[in-house]
Amino acid sequence: MKNFILGLFFFSLFGCDYYLVNPHRTHIGVIEAKMFSDDDGFKVCYNEKIFPYYYGRSPARFTSGKDTLRQMILDQFNNNGYTSISGYVTIRFIINCKGEIGRFRTEEVGIDFKKVNFNDYTVNHLLDIVRSLEDWTPIEFADANYDSFYHITFKIINGEIVEILP
Repeated sequence: MKNFILGLFFFSLFGCDYYLVNPHRTHIGVIEAKMFSDDDGFKVCYNEKIFPYYYGRSPARFTSGKDTLRQMILDQFNNNGYTSISGYVTIRFIINCKGEIGRFRTEEVGIDFKKVNFNDYTVNHLLDIVRSLEDWTPIEFADANYDSFYHITFKIINGEIVEILP
């Protein structure tokens, strides 16, 4: 009887612990290094944990603020005559604990949110603009900086950026 109770105790303690059975090592949306070959010089500080940008006491962000970010992007953007395109271009990337950015990925959808392929010029131009931005603040927990993934979505109507999200 004593062994049965002891066994039942250990089963209830460890047998039903979902995180022991199936531990979550990453967050949804994380950008894994093994998936890509670009950004050879970019390094994350903590491979085992990359957080969403909005976690923490102080979330990851563009240090000068969203208005400055928007103005810097709009000042550099040139549609190069591509005025017939409309939809959303999302650029996802990681901000490491030092405030450096890398592991860039793009996703494109139309106004109806169905997958489309924008012209290479527009996507690469937006990617180059985002890569050139250097004023990033990493996420902070308990007075320490950590890596996080971030995204910027451009709403484009007739070749012009009309909104930058988030």
